[in-house]
Amino acid sequence: MFSNGVLSGQYYVMLKPVIVGPDIRPNSGTGFNIANFLLWIYLAGVIINIVRIFAQALRLIILAHKTGISREYGANVVFTEKNAANFSFFNIVFLSNSVGNKENIKRIITHEQAHIRQKHFIDLIIIEILTTVFWFNPVIWLYRRSLIAVHEYLADEYVLSQGIEKSHYQELLINQSFGLPVLALANNFNQSLIKRRFIMMSKTKSKFKAVAKLLFVVPVILSIAFIVSCTGSPKDETKPAPPDNASRIQDSNNPDKVIFDVVEQMPQYPGGDDARIKYLAKNLKYPEEARKEGIEGKVFVTFVVEKDGSITGAKILKGIGGGCDEETIRVIENMPNWEPGKQRGKTVRVRFNMPIIFKLNGAYKEAA
Repeated sequence: MFSNGVLSGQYYVMLKPVIVGPDIRPNSGTGFNIANFLLWIYLAGVIINIVRIFAQALRLIILAHKTGISREYGANVVFTEKNAANFSFFNIVFLSNSVGNKENIKRIITHEQAHIRQKHFIDLIIIEILTTVFWFNPVIWLYRRSLIAVHEYLADEYVLSQGIEKSHYQELLINQSFGLPVLALANNFNQSLIKRRFIMMSKTKSKFKAVAKLLFVVPVILSIAFIVSCTGSPKDETKPAPPDNASRIQDSNNPDKVIFDVVEQMPQYPGGDDARIKYLAKNLKYPEEARKEGIEGKVFVTFVVEKDGSITGAKILKGIGGGCDEETIRVIENMPNWEPGKQRGKTVRVRFNMPIIFKLNGAYKEAA
């Protein structure tokens, strides 16, 4: 809203300038804003991810309803088309018709049951939420990939603990590795990390669990970092230090005439600084005399916000003539009452300085 400075040993407060042109309204700061632009990009990414998640979930629900759910080897199974991959979603196993013999069906179901019993779908939901919030951060996508790999390692470990021969199981992994990709919300039997899964099958359990625990801690760290970054408040550069040294006493025998340049709670235009700029944009007119004579420049005006919020003492500190000075005073004196400033809990009088920039556009200057 304003900046602080020192002039002749005194503090002063300078409000944001307003630009007045002959054919256009004053610049109210509504042009291109990089912060708003980036915010819209971020929100677009969030919306796209939300739509993607709901679309995938809906697709699975429709598939289960269309095909029907059967019971196989103690699991709820939905048989899909031949070229589909095998995966689980919540407590349902989606199984391709191309699996083949019953022994392979049993092995795949055992694998998917590991995902279901270990509730990996909860991890997937959490990582999808984090991915939606932090979609712009490549680290979250790398972590997502690693988490899916850990799920597969855990499921492989469970399958082998059920007495299934490792060589037969690895052969099945290779044969099933060419399935089509499926949905992010599902735990996939077919992954492109077959080699790493084979290596992990030979690792000791203790080392593997240490890696798994480390990966599961990352979402917590990311969430805490996000909360801290959102709740951290920026440094208030408009608050003076110290306020008592910022006052200018005009009459030591009459405290009511003390005018402060900076106080603990600065006066506020009703509706904020954007509303102040809009008021000036609507009411400031480029004087006809200044147009004809090609006068342009910066007018500095000072005024006082009284204890009741009214405006007094408006005068030109530096003018440019051509009616611009008078126009500035007219608009300032007609401003609505402000919210008064406060010092130590009491309303006080506060002085403001403000620049008004009168600027002719190129076309008008050439015509003049």
